Amino acid sequence: MSGHRLLARGALAAVLAVSAAPSSQAEADTRNKSAALSEPAPVFPKIAGWKISDGPTKYSPDTLFEFIDGGADSFLQFDFQDLASATYANGKIEVTVDIYHHRDAVRAFGMYTQERPAGTTRLPIGVEGYVGPDHLEFVVGSYYVKLVQSGGGEPSVLRRFAENVSANLPGTRKAPAILQAFPERGKRDRAEKLAARDFLGHAFLHDAVAVPYAMGGANFRLFVVEGKDSAEARAMVKRYLGVGKSPDAGADAVASEGSSSVKDPLNGAVELRWKGRWLWGAVDQPCPERASLVDELGRNISLLGK
Repeated sequence: MSGHRLLARGALAAVLAVSAAPSSQAEADTRNKSAALSEPAPVFPKIAGWKISDGPTKYSPDTLFEFIDGGADSFLQFDFQDLASATYANGKIEVTVDIYHHRDAVRAFGMYTQERPAGTTRLPIGVEGYVGPDHLEFVVGSYYVKLVQSGGGEPSVLRRFAENVSANLPGTRKAPAILQAFPERGKRDRAEKLAARDFLGHAFLHDAVAVPYAMGGANFRLFVVEGKDSAEARAMVKRYLGVGKSPDAGADAVASEGSSSVKDPLNGAVELRWKGRWLWGAVDQPCPERASLVDELGRNISLLGK
């Protein structure tokens, strides 16, 4: 979803920035790539009994691959801005805190949904989070935070760290409003996925949410795509009708409101509807209940912002 409409953007560039004059050109080059910051930034809070043993270190879109080689592209798709990383130590126990900053709150939440296992128990930190045996991840505002614990220690350590880091981050504590539009019946819990671009494998479909459902023996997804305005939404519809060889594909113009069945070569039969800046519908296995859910989704979208 477009962050400027549905959620307020967070900003922390000033908090993450530090000033440290390089003593040589070699040091300057190092700082430009992945610089170890001279002092812990405020987002890395003081924790009694713990000290920062490594970092903070900052990475940019150009240097992120040095930190997560092979995984950087996924973050860049969600408009990654920068990363600050630091490791705390208490004896043999270490906790690494990675703070990924994205363009806006929706992009951060979207990246979080891509990595969150479906059906996990919601952890009430920031917008939300989840915890595993040695890791904890949460999202708040435009920040996606990952914590990893090593060397033993109590599981509660991660929760303590997460609460302290979250308290120092600005931005919303609410999930994107569009998620409220999806009907509850049949919905798989905490399994929604946000896509910044290339939704359903098509480059022209962007800012999408897909939620899986199981009803009537069928598994399918309901989806919503948001254009910046009605004109862009109609442009996406026209391109999709053409790609999908829809009976409506030959029309010179697309009305501001309508529906169609699209034979998507990548996804099979897709039920598509649109109105204003919104596209929505269903994909995957059909069932009798699916159409009524699409109707309900459309009605709920019309209530957004009212």
